[in-house]
Amino acid sequence: MEIHVALPNGHAGVTIDQLVEITVAAEELGFAGVWPLDHVLVGPDLKERYSWVIEPMTLLAYLAARTRKVRLGTSIIVLAMRNPYVVAKQAVTIDQLSGGRFTLGLGAGYSEPEFRNVGAASVWSTRGQRLDEAIDLFRHLWSGSQQPFKGRFFSYEEGWFGPTPPQGARLPILIGGHSDPALKRAATRGDVWQSTSLGPEGFKSKAAWIREHAGGRRVEVGARTIFTGNPDEVLALAKQYRAAGAEHVCAYFGKRPEDFVPAMRTFAREVMPALTAAP
Repeated sequence: MEIHVALPNGHAGVTIDQLVEITVAAEELGFAGVWPLDHVLVGPDLKERYSWVIEPMTLLAYLAARTRKVRLGTSIIVLAMRNPYVVAKQAVTIDQLSGGRFTLGLGAGYSEPEFRNVGAASVWSTRGQRLDEAIDLFRHLWSGSQQPFKGRFFSYEEGWFGPTPPQGARLPILIGGHSDPALKRAATRGDVWQSTSLGPEGFKSKAAWIREHAGGRRVEVGARTIFTGNPDEVLALAKQYRAAGAEHVCAYFGKRPEDFVPAMRTFAREVMPALTAAP
């Protein structure tokens, strides 16, 4: 089971220097990836949690230049609030900058006030359908096809999209969330699924559903959580996720950005060896 770091780019007051420090430490310590989240202009429902968010795509482009091995991904981009053609181009650019280390994490979004704030209220009711179609659009664009694309929401007759990603049309797409539509999307269109706010027991049944309905496709399943407490407690939680079928865990390593690097070093020293040993 791989361990990734959930970057605290949504913590109030976090700085670029702190995020770089965490990312460089993640690479040095052997963590598999780093993952920032996405919010643009939150409403009253999220003002206490996400009033300060460093934009994830721009951040990852910068982190690509500061790293060589660690995986870079979004967890997740709320796609319906963004232009999918621009996101497709951004994904290619980050993949180029990182030498093929990028995973595009996507979700439908859950905050209607934020959609209203950014002028996307009209797409709220169709945000999931738009996301599904946008994934098909991404595969089409990333393949280098010069054929038209015809969809309900996104279409063009003539268009040339280049360059293509180093990873090609199969640049990995992660689907976040555990609603029924998110699970179906992960099973049918995603390469990776990542749960949010699910303990090991809740994760187990959702992961099993995705595997059952993936139609023979390979879909990696993982969980997003927080690691706090002493090393024994953290190891026990990680093992519970592994026993539930998680192939990766993406974790916050504390409640403040300054807690991350010390906690990550402790994890690498005291937890990771036990976790990678035979169960």
